[in-house]
Amino acid sequence: MSDEDEANGITRFYRWHIDAALYDLSPPKATTLYALNVPEGAPQTCRYDDGTGDELTVPLGTTAFVSGKTMFDILPAELKSVAVRTTVRYAPHPYVWMSPSRAMSTGLGIEADGLELSLDQLPKYEESKIKRLPMVWKNPVTGGLHFQVHPCAVQALEIAPLPKGVNPELAKFPDGAVLTDLKEVRGLLYEMQRPAIAPSLVYPHDWREGDMVVFHNRGVLHTVVGAFAPDQVRAFHQASPAPM
Repeated sequence: MSDEDEANGITRFYRWHIDAALYDLSPPKATTLYALNVPEGAPQTCRYDDGTGDELTVPLGTTAFVSGKTMFDILPAELKSVAVRTTVRYAPHPYVWMSPSRAMSTGLGIEADGLELSLDQLPKYEESKIKRLPMVWKNPVTGGLHFQVHPCAVQALEIAPLPKGVNPELAKFPDGAVLTDLKEVRGLLYEMQRPAIAPSLVYPHDWREGDMVVFHNRGVLHTVVGAFAPDQVRAFHQASPAPM
């Protein structure tokens, strides 16, 4: 995005994510955000810049949210089958691993251009602390299924075979698979997650100083949005209970 775009109030999603270390620690159940300082200014236009022409008008400095339940519910049957059978393997020290990489224009993952650090460039890690988490999480209150993946941090997808008696023509990867090619991994995740960040499905919170938002960190994805002038400061307190 150019300086001219920013000057004209054009912005993008930063990175869609869940709040989690994703190494050694599991994602906390909830996150709280308390607005200390919120810049004042005109709404901005968030461009997807992915060839669809999608745009979304957002308040300056918003946090945008999307529902993991909706993300799962709108999948076609064959991708729902993949989702419920898949374990997501995150990279060791994923934020160090991904640090040189570039985010996609939609913020929904990072480009597969080989910029990630190699494993021998990472801090020491233990295999037992690498996180393997389900692609789909069950809401303990409603029983609903939520597609809950941090797309930037994924290293591999481990897909279990179809249960006996299920028609293999209804599903991709009927015999199971382990996907390790990052272009394939990210392409599949993008195919599954992109429909749920359509403009009509995004909630951009219009922050006011003193607002406190508590959200289900195991049920939604969120991202910062906004391009700020040098004198505009956005400051928040964030807290999450210890993961269980």
